Amino acid sequence: MAGLAVALTLGAGAGVVAATRPGEPAAAPAVPVTVTVTAEAASAPTVTVPAPPVTSGRPAVASLVDRFADGTYLVGTEIPAGSYRSPGPAPGGNGHCYWARLRPEGASKIVADALTTGAARFTARKGEYVQVAGCEFSRS
Repeated sequence: MAGLAVALTLGAGAGVVAATRPGEPAAAPAVPVTVTVTAEAASAPTVTVPAPPVTSGRPAVASLVDRFADGTYLVGTEIPAGSYRSPGPAPGGNGHCYWARLRPEGASKIVADALTTGAARFTARKGEYVQVAGCEFSRS
């Protein structure tokens, strides 16, 4: 009796829907995954999932960035400490720019934050996290 083989490939935008609450970073783009399922008459189904490299989509420690957009970043590891500014909300977005400086732990994690419709700026300190939504910041 012949076996059955099914292959399914999921890539970015292939019917995957993600939702976020206001102030939360947008979901990272989907990583393409191929799943192969085979079933032979005399054996149980076998599932093979090739393991793509796991990355956060962010730079390694050795290459900090001076420009970033939606996401949460560890200051001193993913972005350098310093002053950052944004001209305002991203074109085609919802018209708002949100930023927050966050403690790495504790009951109240927000050190400072703002929701703006215009230009914004903040100073990030090593060891904190910075969260950004709806705009792009560059080091000033």
